[in-house]
Amino acid sequence: MSNEQPDETPAGRLRTQLLAAFDQFEKECEAERRQYAAAESSGLARLAEEYARATTATARAALAERVGPSLSLAEAGVIRRTAKAVEGALPSVIVAARVDGWTAAEIAAELGVTASYVHRILRNNPWDAAWTMYRATGEDAWEPVESGTLCATESAASVADQILGERLDVPLARSGARVCVWRSGEEGDPDDARFTAAYDGDTIHEH
Repeated sequence: MSNEQPDETPAGRLRTQLLAAFDQFEKECEAERRQYAAAESSGLARLAEEYARATTATARAALAERVGPSLSLAEAGVIRRTAKAVEGALPSVIVAARVDGWTAAEIAAELGVTASYVHRILRNNPWDAAWTMYRATGEDAWEPVESGTLCATESAASVADQILGERLDVPLARSGARVCVWRSGEEGDPDDARFTAAYDGDTIHEH
């Protein structure tokens, strides 16, 4: 039995959702595929290949009119359900990617949407950040001095840098300090922080 841990990154979570949907697709369409010779491409395969080559609205409309009738009802149904499931999950996927440091432009390119759409989703869905400031008490030894929560639309890295910059006083600068940021509900173990910004008395370090 595999002990491999699930990929909890935004891309990993989206990949898991898509794999589950396509696994269901395979089960539902098995009977349909048996009706065709192994060498013959399915309507779904042809649609995917030709859609990749269609770069204008006119070309895609013509493609849908030409290829659509070759899709079975089972194929069309699974495609629509998969698209709706992914569409419904997009806000949480976008927010999770932003927390992990993806830019709006990178998210938009990955999902095939506009950057303005991504910005709108982020504005309407701020995430709850939990943070703790630590004081260095020795080599690799830390004690918490302050904690809090806030609503954010930026990455965990930006939140950590902001808090460290605002709350770093002279005593903390002398001893060394760090700020760990988690999504609310995940806080506790610094090793599990989404981002940590640290100050060693000379410069800010990030990891």
